[in-house]
Amino acid sequence: MLATAIDLLLQEYRTRPMARFAAWTIAFGLALGLTSIIAGGVPAGLWILLVIALAITTVYYIGRVVGALKHHVLWHFRRRLIVTYVFIAVVPVVLILVLGGLATVMLNGQFAAFLVALRVHDQVEELRQVNRVVAHEAHLSEVKTAKELIEQLHRFYVQELSTHSASYPDLEIALSIGSEKRAFYLDGKPLPKFPAIPPWLRMEEFAGVVSDGGRIYLRSVDRGETPAGPITMVLSEPFSPKLLDIVGSGIGPVGIVFNPEEQGMPAPAIPGNGAGELPRRPRPRATTLQSKSIILPPPVNFLDADVFGTSTLNPIRWAGTTEKRVAGPVFVYVTSRLSTLTGRLLGTLGRYSRIYVALFLVVAAIFLFIELMSLLVGIRLTRTVTSAMDKLYDATERVKAGDLSYRINMPADDQLSSLGEAFDNMTAALRRLMREAHEKAVLERDLQIAREVQQQLFPTRIPEVAGLKLYGACRPARGVSGDYYDFLPIGKDRLGIVLGDVSGKGVSAALIMSAVQSIIRTRFYADSSSEGRFDSASLSTADFFGKLNQQMFENTPAEKYATCFYALYDADARRMVYTNAGHPAPLLFRNGATVKLDVGGTPLGLIAPMIYHQAELTLESGDILVAFSDGLTEAENSFEEEFGEQRLIETIQRAQDYSLEDMVNEIYRSIEDWTGGNEPQDDMTLIVARASS
Repeated sequence: MLATAIDLLLQEYRTRPMARFAAWTIAFGLALGLTSIIAGGVPAGLWILLVIALAITTVYYIGRVVGALKHHVLWHFRRRLIVTYVFIAVVPVVLILVLGGLATVMLNGQFAAFLVALRVHDQVEELRQVNRVVAHEAHLSEVKTAKELIEQLHRFYVQELSTHSASYPDLEIALSIGSEKRAFYLDGKPLPKFPAIPPWLRMEEFAGVVSDGGRIYLRSVDRGETPAGPITMVLSEPFSPKLLDIVGSGIGPVGIVFNPEEQGMPAPAIPGNGAGELPRRPRPRATTLQSKSIILPPPVNFLDADVFGTSTLNPIRWAGTTEKRVAGPVFVYVTSRLSTLTGRLLGTLGRYSRIYVALFLVVAAIFLFIELMSLLVGIRLTRTVTSAMDKLYDATERVKAGDLSYRINMPADDQLSSLGEAFDNMTAALRRLMREAHEKAVLERDLQIAREVQQQLFPTRIPEVAGLKLYGACRPARGVSGDYYDFLPIGKDRLGIVLGDVSGKGVSAALIMSAVQSIIRTRFYADSSSEGRFDSASLSTADFFGKLNQQMFENTPAEKYATCFYALYDADARRMVYTNAGHPAPLLFRNGATVKLDVGGTPLGLIAPMIYHQAELTLESGDILVAFSDGLTEAENSFEEEFGEQRLIETIQRAQDYSLEDMVNEIYRSIEDWTGGNEPQDDMTLIVARASS
């Protein structure tokens, strides 16, 4: 075993330069380590060089190992099919489940934050209602002096409202009647300071979240008239762990985070050291308040995850001269459980709302059963497919070895297993087919396949787009065409129009044309959005041709190039953006005038890099756009005279009232009359479009 490993390493060292590089890198690293131990260190640049060399070696051998594993694992068709099923079926399901789980956690977290914010709003409204009740009592009071009325209201708060003190933790009450003022807590203890009424508060009533003196309050202000004079009542409930217990009751632990400096309380300066250093302010620190008596309940099952949600309060700066929000927001966060939030939601909707939960569980069970049955069916089908493939593979190996008498004898129960019967028939007729095979027949068959494949590359259905009717046709000169046209829909109201002509004719031009068609479609649908939005930045015809030109320049022979016209039509704006890459300029017929669409650049694949330009026009009702390849205008008669662009324009003007299909047929008929029905010398391709109202 050891000797085999050594032989493999020596073989690797002798045959691969990278193996020798790796060996010398390891030797260099050992030398650096030994030198560092003996001399006490080596220059840092040598260590950097060693790291770079090791990184190169590691990347190379990782690629080798991955390639070997891929070849070993995916060589068998069964394993390849299993890997395909995993990527097609398992991975999307897992991603959807993960995405659904994340969405559930995030939405429920924000639902918990919404409930907390709703509790805060309800608490503010309760303070507003308390102020209204007290204002009404003061208005109906028969006391004539301000001092007596304040005493009466003081007793009312202490005796009546104090029984509900648990609902208003740390409530601060400030009363002002005429020149008499009094500020106290709900238990009757005096407040050290009467809250100032800011100049911006001119309304009779106010309720909201405010920032005052570096603290956050729920505050309600009410003003009115009494027999003893005008009254002002200020109820302030500071954010505290008790208040957070109230707003988080039945939901989960709640906390708030804010910066006192941003709420109007400057941080004290740190004195200097006495050696000329000026006093400085400390870095701002956030203040955190949390509920204390609320704990997160244990999960009811393994799916009962805890969720986290946040919201913000934007308190008003109380001490400001104008009504302004504070610079820094107050973050409110809450932690809850899915079962808690679901219970609150369903409890709000009524007991019959649980029917939907039961229905969901039933549907989930049905889906799980279907998934399991699909798995079993998939395994069964996989075994059927792979067993047939194994027999076919063994048969091909026997035939490759020269045993033409070997037969699979597999019953043709389905299309795949019928391949066994087809294989047996093939081996029986192989010698006869080998004798009858002829190079010309093979070539004709290949040309026929190429012709059929190419027909599939052209649009099989003309897309419908508002305000524009389209038609296209191609007549190849040699069975297969080097011309290409396409309609590329973007959503319902947008469309790409492409017409191209590859240099040369025949099979070589057709092959390059098919490659160009594949590149165009790939880039087109990669650059367009999934919603089909017409975005001039992402769907720029000029940028599109710039990328396509670079790709063709790098991947086609130097003598091969392509002219191309590419336009994007937006039905909503009736706008068309186009770029012409060396193609015969399409013709726009409008009110008797002819406009050539020639803005663009050089043909594709000639020069790179190349900057292309684009132009924009608005289609009006009745406009006719005709894009064509040079095979139409260069068609020659018996005197070697070309049909020409002017005759093409006259033909189109004569047939402009025809249907689009009849217009195309009339153009081809006119060219056939000109050439005398001779075989076309070049491919002839047309796209016609008519703008409608």
